[in-house]
Amino acid sequence: MKQVVGWLLVVGCLVFALAPRAVHAANAVVGNGTPASCTEAAFDAALATASNGGGVITFNCGPNTVTIPFTIAKTVLLGNVTIDGGGRIVLKAGNNERHFFAGSGVTFRLKNITLREGNSLVSGGALETSDATVILDNVQLLNNASAVTGGAIYCYDGVLTISGSVLQGNTSAERGGAIYNDGCTVTIANSTLRSNRTLNSISQGGAIFNQTAGKLTVNQTLFQDNQSPDGGGLFVASNSTAALTGATLLANRGGYGGGLENSGVVTITHSLLDGNTVTGSGGGLWNIDGSVVMKQTTVRNNRAYEGGGVNSYGNAVEMTNVNITDNIATGSHGGGIYHGGGTLFVANATISGNRANDAAGNGGGVYHNSNDNLTLTNVTLVNNWAGGFGGGLYHYARYAILTNVTITDNDAGLAGAAIYEDSPMTPGSPGVIQIANSVIAGSANNCDGGLFQSLGHNISRGACSSLDHPTDRENYSGNLLLGPLAYNGGAFAMNTRLPQAGSPLINAANAAFCTPLDQRGAARVGVCDIGAVEYGSSLRREVYLPLLQRTR
Repeated sequence: MKQVVGWLLVVGCLVFALAPRAVHAANAVVGNGTPASCTEAAFDAALATASNGGGVITFNCGPNTVTIPFTIAKTVLLGNVTIDGGGRIVLKAGNNERHFFAGSGVTFRLKNITLREGNSLVSGGALETSDATVILDNVQLLNNASAVTGGAIYCYDGVLTISGSVLQGNTSAERGGAIYNDGCTVTIANSTLRSNRTLNSISQGGAIFNQTAGKLTVNQTLFQDNQSPDGGGLFVASNSTAALTGATLLANRGGYGGGLENSGVVTITHSLLDGNTVTGSGGGLWNIDGSVVMKQTTVRNNRAYEGGGVNSYGNAVEMTNVNITDNIATGSHGGGIYHGGGTLFVANATISGNRANDAAGNGGGVYHNSNDNLTLTNVTLVNNWAGGFGGGLYHYARYAILTNVTITDNDAGLAGAAIYEDSPMTPGSPGVIQIANSVIAGSANNCDGGLFQSLGHNISRGACSSLDHPTDRENYSGNLLLGPLAYNGGAFAMNTRLPQAGSPLINAANAAFCTPLDQRGAARVGVCDIGAVEYGSSLRREVYLPLLQRTR
């Protein structure tokens, strides 16, 4: 019996000795309490330790901010590493060097630290990541530069997550002043991308370039004062996707697409495109062969040669619950929207205060010259101006279908204060405006150009000879009793013109064309009303505030 127990003990010891042992995280500290102890050599030693099984690097450099200069880039290849600067460490890269390279399979996390003045001769001025998972939490990437792409970060086929961070003053020669996303899944939240640039005359993506196969998600983030010839704030390439929620694109600049330029698939929700400026097309947004879905978003105070607010040459744009306000086309057409290709669907929107400033500029609110259709449903088209034709809408295209639209107080230098119909209407170009359940007012002669097609139940105060359906009231002489342009309720704040008691618009529309809800989201009641908003429908006055802008 004792022999058996002895053999079991021997076997047990052998099994224990031969079993693989767990590798424990090897944490490391840089410095011994003084600034002088925090050197590049001390950091290198800590990185070697932390890479052995994965660990956390912290710093003991005294109570004040300390800058540690790097003479060579650091690689993270052997294990998962976290670097926590405690909010007091600046890593300053040497000339022609980035700070870090993170390789395949590792997880690399930076927290509470600043990376500045990286200057790479290749892509990724501060950081290059290849098939790695990289997490930046409260990180500042300042004044880094790349001679190629990604002034601060170049990300290839991995995962990049950025939160609570600032990317500012970074530059690249070609694409992505701050970030070049080359096929990564990138998520950015509660961060600021400010004053980043691309430098070449044909470069793209002042803050971010989202390359083919890249997946970008942006939440509650500010893009401000970034600059590039294409995509001042953001460039989304073909076959890539970007989803922006609670984003502010403010005062970005360039040649095309001041806020963003899109050739891929973009969704924009609860966001603001404000004060962006370009010398070419699309002050707020330029959509070139891409698809855009925009919801609960305001596009205002943007400027471009054509398409002051939005310019689309296809594939498709869908806007719901949006404001397109106070945008300017400085030298051509489409103060608010220039629709030059693909389909454009606009529902529950206010398009107001936009201008096509040039003497020959057409379409103060909307310029439609597309090979595909435009639809406006529950839209307030008010107080727009064009130097040439079509203060509210200029049409030279396929079908424009207007349903429950309020078109008032627009003006034009030549003709068509509200609408100018200029479509050739040939077999090869069979476009025409179709209009139903809509109100037109503001000028003695609201509609000019060729005739268009009334589907009935429209009313105009002032002439609009195309309103010839038996149910139309053309050149109505009475008071329309429309309230002023103001906020009249709704979860998303839009100014509208609400019919007042006794208005001829009330219960005068064709229910077959009405949607169940009006522009504000209020129920259509009884026989629905003409125009964008419904009289007598109760609606709580709630306003969604899309973004608290970061200013750090």
